[in-house]
Amino acid sequence: MAEDFSPRGEALRRAAHEIAMRRAEDPRTPLVQIIGEAARHFDLSPSEELMLQADLLREGQEAPPR
Repeated sequence: MAEDFSPRGEALRRAAHEIAMRRAEDPRTPLVQIIGEAARHFDLSPSEELMLQADLLREGQEAPPR
């Protein structure tokens, strides 16, 4: 019996790929918005979303809303 699930790391990898694709398609969209949308779409945990923000947002760039 085959189970239909992806390992947790797979969702994070797919989200990162989606973020890169979206950023290339429309660089005017705020990166923090793209990250949030990808996190919701791939059902990432809040800590995974924060990790993506920390990895992808550089100091002085778009700061996540508080």
